[in-house]
Amino acid sequence: MTNRLAGATSPYLLQHAENPVDWWPFGPEAFEEARRRDVPVLLSVGYAACHWCHVMAHESFEDPDTGAYVNEHFVPVKVDREQRPDVDALYMAATQLLTGQGGWPMTVFLTPQGRAFHAGTYHPPVPSHGRPSFHQVMAAVTEAWTQRRGEVEKAAEQVSEALAAHPDLVDRMLADAGPSVVVEPNLDDAAEPAGRLVGAWLDGLERARDAAHEGFGTGAKFPLSPALETLTRIAGAPGEQRATAHELLCATLDAMVQGALQDHVGGGFFRYSVTPDWSLPHFEKMLYDNAQLVRVLARTVHVLEGRGTDPARAARYRHAATAAVEWLRREMVTPQGAFAASLDADSEPSPDEPRAEREGAYYTFSRGTGTDGLRPEPVTAARGEAGRITGVLDETLRRELWERRALRTPPPQDDKVVTAWNGMAIGALAEAAVLLGDPDWLEPASTAATFLWEHHRDPETGTVVRTSRGGVVDPHEGTLEDYACLGTGLLALYRATGEGLWYERSRALAETAVERFVGEDAVHDTASVDATLAAAGATGRAEPFDDVAAAAPAVLARWLTDLSRPETVGRPTQEVVERLTGQATGVVLTAATAAGGMLGAVLDRLHPPALLQVVGASDGAFAEVLGAVGERRVLDVLVLHKDRAPYGVPDAGEGFAVWLCRDGRCELPVRSVAEVTRLLG
Repeated sequence: MTNRLAGATSPYLLQHAENPVDWWPFGPEAFEEARRRDVPVLLSVGYAACHWCHVMAHESFEDPDTGAYVNEHFVPVKVDREQRPDVDALYMAATQLLTGQGGWPMTVFLTPQGRAFHAGTYHPPVPSHGRPSFHQVMAAVTEAWTQRRGEVEKAAEQVSEALAAHPDLVDRMLADAGPSVVVEPNLDDAAEPAGRLVGAWLDGLERARDAAHEGFGTGAKFPLSPALETLTRIAGAPGEQRATAHELLCATLDAMVQGALQDHVGGGFFRYSVTPDWSLPHFEKMLYDNAQLVRVLARTVHVLEGRGTDPARAARYRHAATAAVEWLRREMVTPQGAFAASLDADSEPSPDEPRAEREGAYYTFSRGTGTDGLRPEPVTAARGEAGRITGVLDETLRRELWERRALRTPPPQDDKVVTAWNGMAIGALAEAAVLLGDPDWLEPASTAATFLWEHHRDPETGTVVRTSRGGVVDPHEGTLEDYACLGTGLLALYRATGEGLWYERSRALAETAVERFVGEDAVHDTASVDATLAAAGATGRAEPFDDVAAAAPAVLARWLTDLSRPETVGRPTQEVVERLTGQATGVVLTAATAAGGMLGAVLDRLHPPALLQVVGASDGAFAEVLGAVGERRVLDVLVLHKDRAPYGVPDAGEGFAVWLCRDGRCELPVRSVAEVTRLLG
């Protein structure tokens, strides 16, 4: 017997469509039903690749007795956090406010108006390790709702008021961190304001650095990709801070690439390490992690190979990036040509490893043979003399393990297409194709970009949806992240290929994004706030801090800078970018590990790409100009044909000419492709 989730486009929701729990999708109908019955809403939020979401589903939501109790006392609502990040963000903030921690599955009890009054994460079926059972929690909530309604409603009101006040509290906190020091474009001298901001950020990362195991923090280890990407920029620039950035970047990448975060057999990276020493991953594979890490690795290889001082490390990173791209192309492309969201952490135990647990069963092998009594463990790096980590498996062993893995049941794929994450993948493949010299990677990037433009964008309004599955589009509009990441990916694809269509599409999307998300008083994460979420305290304000990806305002700021347009929707682009990055100093000084995106946007604003405007060039000559610019065309040089020149091109007479321009001012042109390199200096 199916419930209301049977028609969902989310694989996570479809996993619950056969539950005895009478799930509702998140929407006004569910809350109207709760008001009609005068019962609370039980909100459960998770995602398809989440291990503990599956555990709670098997233990509780598939149990008929549990289902009967839930249906009698609550209106149960199930949400895919990847499909509805606005719902997840608000109620995760409520969960952290009420409990001091968060995670998934997230279990929140709401009034019929949508206000949270009790929250938690995973609840076991029986009391365990100090945790009450799910039945105990539900019984306590039911008792409070029926016997102490006034207390419940007062608590819910206090939570909603705190959530609504959160943006103002963040503004005050960041303002108190100190006045903006981002006024002078000089990275070379740490005494200059921009240099001081970079120095403060590097100092913050050093304080957060795990000297024993590398990475940042002393608990579970996440990649922190936005910080790593900004480190690639500083490590590749001149100045005293380069060495510190280089050390932080490479020490962290070494730990990830040589440890268990990388899948050494099949390529790609797992979501995070459960252990501080990077030895035990949480086995889900996310598109956003792998896209960002491909970009970081490709940029780091560019820096290292340019210097030629560490060929072994450069080769190791090149191998990891190439393996991740091949994994994306082999296992993550949907029938529509876009990229799937994730691979599950869980898979069925395999015949050759009957002791393997469900989580990681596809990826783990036992050391030794026979009844050795050893537990399965992930294949990490090969070890050479005296146990030294080499970082790359012997190819013969890798092939043998790959063949054994091929006999196993692979983990399920969440094949929904998320706009933002596909934008990240498109951009990463485009950049890596140029930086690592493999033009074949441009084809999957172009195919995905075409699908997103034709299916995720409304041609009449220019708006973008968040997700689709099997070509069926979910109606929810994308967030700022979706617009910014897709637009950035389209621009990267233009810079790699020189195909003007991608630049025009990126420019048009930027106009829509600024119009919908950048107001006179605030930067918004959603173009409009769901009425239920607004009643529960949602404001729609965009956060300036990085999460698993760079803060959306920072991504938008970099995108606008790199487009090199003087105006966007009739507003000076520089003013829009300054608004987007206005809190950068406070973010750097208060949360260095979450400031990589904002600092990168500031550095991009202070040092925008050089603009080459090409006049009188045939398609072949334009391609030659791109070739002459080389790898820099995806890093710090934007090459545009005269027809797309943002400032107009001065008259230089007839024939071929290339102008180098900044801020509307152009130097004298050169007349041959051979002179382009000299023009750039």
